[in-house]
Amino acid sequence: MKSASSGLIIGSLFTSLLPGSCAPKSICTTNGANTPASVVTATDQTHYASKQAVKLIVTNNLDVPVWYIAYSQPDLVFWELERPQDNGWERVDFRLPLIEGGLEVCRLILYEQPIGEVTELKPRSRLSCEWNQKICLFQTPAEPTEPQLIERGRYRFALRYSLETVKTEGVETQPWRRPLELGETNVVYSNEFFLE
Repeated sequence: MKSASSGLIIGSLFTSLLPGSCAPKSICTTNGANTPASVVTATDQTHYASKQAVKLIVTNNLDVPVWYIAYSQPDLVFWELERPQDNGWERVDFRLPLIEGGLEVCRLILYEQPIGEVTELKPRSRLSCEWNQKICLFQTPAEPTEPQLIERGRYRFALRYSLETVKTEGVETQPWRRPLELGETNVVYSNEFFLE
């Protein structure tokens, strides 16, 4: 492991350090994988009807583990979603709905830092999640609101990962920092897919 002596992680939400990586209406599983040496993200289809579950599959085909930031908070996810814009691709900012009384709702939640936890995806293994296309925009409503179906169009997933972790120095005096961070990060993109 390497040491990092500086760097402050600032997020728009503040969360507790808890294990996990999926949110409600996202179903995650891991299992073995056998394909060429790389990290790959892909969807199970290229076209999805309204409200149809979109399945993201992340495969670590390497002989070494890869590390990513996972979240136990039910409205946060380990993947990013992007859509095409005039000058390339742009990240879509959103959170997933929460489940309250058996219903999906959007509610602003402020968590204590640090946000997320460095999580291992073992060599030759796979992580898959399903997403029902519902989102909550970053707003501050006083009362819970209903989630909305994401705008129809072309998208892709992005996953930030690292081949190493970095021990954070000064955590005792800076409790908002993660004790472990990703080393040099790589980004892998899924195939493009269409929400119709």
